[in-house]
Amino acid sequence: MKREHDDLEEQLRNLPKHSLAKEEKRKVIYSIRNASKSNRLRFLKPLSVVIAAACLLMVAYLASPMYNPDLTKETEVGMGSLTEQEFIKSLDLQIADIKSTEISMNASGEKLHAVRTELSLTSKELIPIDVWHSMEFRAENKYLFLKDSYGIGNRASYNSNPNKDRYDYTITFESLYANYSEAELQKLLEASKDINFSVAYKGKTYDLNNESPKSVTLDAPFATSFPLQDSPQNVIGIEGKIGILGPDNFVAEDTRRGAKLMLYYWSDPESLVGKEYKVEAINSYGEKLLLSEGVLAAGLYSEDAHILTSFPAFTTEGEWQVSFYVEEELFEEFRIEVLPPFPKSEHYVLLDSPKEIQIGETTNVIIESSIGEKESIEVLLVNSNGDEIVQKSSFQNDQNPVIDAANGQRLFHYEGEIKFPKEGSWYLEIDGEQTQVFEN
Repeated sequence: MKREHDDLEEQLRNLPKHSLAKEEKRKVIYSIRNASKSNRLRFLKPLSVVIAAACLLMVAYLASPMYNPDLTKETEVGMGSLTEQEFIKSLDLQIADIKSTEISMNASGEKLHAVRTELSLTSKELIPIDVWHSMEFRAENKYLFLKDSYGIGNRASYNSNPNKDRYDYTITFESLYANYSEAELQKLLEASKDINFSVAYKGKTYDLNNESPKSVTLDAPFATSFPLQDSPQNVIGIEGKIGILGPDNFVAEDTRRGAKLMLYYWSDPESLVGKEYKVEAINSYGEKLLLSEGVLAAGLYSEDAHILTSFPAFTTEGEWQVSFYVEEELFEEFRIEVLPPFPKSEHYVLLDSPKEIQIGETTNVIIESSIGEKESIEVLLVNSNGDEIVQKSSFQNDQNPVIDAANGQRLFHYEGEIKFPKEGSWYLEIDGEQTQVFEN
């Protein structure tokens, strides 16, 4: 019965625009969902006849001269007349209520505790189920006490119910289960009263109390590259204050370039060594990342303190402001430009950013893959229209696989050459697999 119910509901959602009014579809779906098991079968059978009749009428309508495709075209989010920002604005998401309660569970004979926060949301328009699955709901509070530095996890349930002229949803956030003391639980409950809720959708973060993307002014100076006094190496940052020894540029969605970094601090050693530090980043949409935290060690060379660390991947390309804190006080901050994600296909990824490759110069590059049985692969550089192959080359397997520290998987490197004849939009066809379109 549930399967029949789901199939009919899906048919209703996919009916052409002019077969049933949107509000009529909603009412019918709501009636199905709320019908008792004993009554649902009696309701569904005649409904299937209605759906079939509506489909036949629609076929006749499409064949008639009255049919105008421009009038019946459904608007797609981000592809039609609505942008993502306009679409989120049209939903008019609002917080209706926030409730935090203490919860517990038994694990191996031990009673563990946590705090659950339920966020009640309403929307003017029904959120389509595919859009809902693409949304990531977030809860942030930098003072929230969570054992072992775990963040809040969330469980977002699609329990949409029409309530007058709006639709209701419930999103549940939970802290880590642990053997908290009464004082720790109280601190969790108090901190949960001051949580910033947001939703991430298609690379942008929207405050749930705001109908448009967060607009954050990034006003710190841009990082510069400067040499270390007692080393031939260069770092990026603010000379005389803070420096990162690592890549010249970070790439969105990439963890490789941030896997091993050295942070150098210059100031009074007594105010740095043995002190807690934290590094955060924020972009112009208000999306925040915790990049690193810990305790600073004494300087190795001319710097006054240092730390060996790693950064997670920056989630989006563009400007990010990186802020360095010592004992919760801002020490220094600067801006960087994060490059677009590497071109990648299902099994291959180019490990060099097209933005870093000089136009008109033949450049040696590396392609990484989990496939290693091939001695060579063919790589095509194609213009974005797909009507011109600009370059065709063979990349050779270096026969020296590496181990991915994250999952233990063996990765293979293929070496070859790329030459961009001009600035433009392109894609790569690697061993028959196509990457996304990118710009150099």
